[in-house]
Amino acid sequence: MRLITTDRLYFILTLWIWITTDQALGQQPNESVPSVILGGIGNVASSATNFLSGVVQRQKDLLHRVTDTATDYIVSAVERPRILLINATRATTGIIDSAASKGLEFKLRRFIEKLRSRMRYGIPELDIPPLEPFHLDGVRIDTDNPEIGNISAIITDLTVYGLSTFIIESAKLSLIGPSISVNLLFPELYATGDYNVSGILGDMFTIFGSGPFKATIYEFRLQFTVVLGYSRGLYIKDFDLDFALTSVLFDIENFMGGDEVGRIMNKVFQELTPQVVEIIKPDILPGIKSYVASRANETIQHLTMRDLFNILLGENEIRDIAHLIIP
Repeated sequence: MRLITTDRLYFILTLWIWITTDQALGQQPNESVPSVILGGIGNVASSATNFLSGVVQRQKDLLHRVTDTATDYIVSAVERPRILLINATRATTGIIDSAASKGLEFKLRRFIEKLRSRMRYGIPELDIPPLEPFHLDGVRIDTDNPEIGNISAIITDLTVYGLSTFIIESAKLSLIGPSISVNLLFPELYATGDYNVSGILGDMFTIFGSGPFKATIYEFRLQFTVVLGYSRGLYIKDFDLDFALTSVLFDIENFMGGDEVGRIMNKVFQELTPQVVEIIKPDILPGIKSYVASRANETIQHLTMRDLFNILLGENEIRDIAHLIIP
């Protein structure tokens, strides 16, 4: 189809604007201009408008195609190195995992099982008290979190039962590092103690209460990885710790006065506890990790790598090198 030239298009559009303006002002168009011509001009003007719209649209489409192509190129340029890095990381992880051979894993599991058998009596050589049941005189938890609120809780005379019932989900001992990585599952833990709590929940509800409590914790998982170093003795170079629980069942006496509101809030706490634990973990984990690493460093600072591996691999008992662990 033959396109309209720019001069003709300008003339037609001008004439059409003049005619439509006259009509808008209530004037009759020039009678010398037949209605057929007017209709033709209208059609041409519409065609011209469609033509211009088509040109603009094609330019937009071209721009979008160029933009999409550039975006795909940039994404591809970033994605390829990322995939290479991921593959390299996986390959490195594979090497480390292969270093943690099945034989070492078996020996580490055997060592953990040996610790299980001693949990009821403690490990005096390491100045570790009995852990089944585990008793703690007191613990204080303070949180000021926008998602939870401002809450302060003190737990005293805390006793936890069932720590020796753990299941070893994975245990790896790698010569690279060297590093130890262990995942434990505690199917069911039972806790008793006294509590005192106060604060504001979610900037909405004032909570309070004190008295005895009981709790049953289901599917508590503990994961830790330790990377060791040596400088005139063993020390913890890197320590990662995480935990989670599936659900908890509370029996809290005198909470919120112990009336119907207290019973309802008791159930609310049961529902929210797994999520609350995840929210406050960033606030409490650094302190836990620092305390555990500090105590562990005090214990192992006089050991050599040979001493450590002799213990883990079953060559020596802890009591055989107790004079090195506790000077």
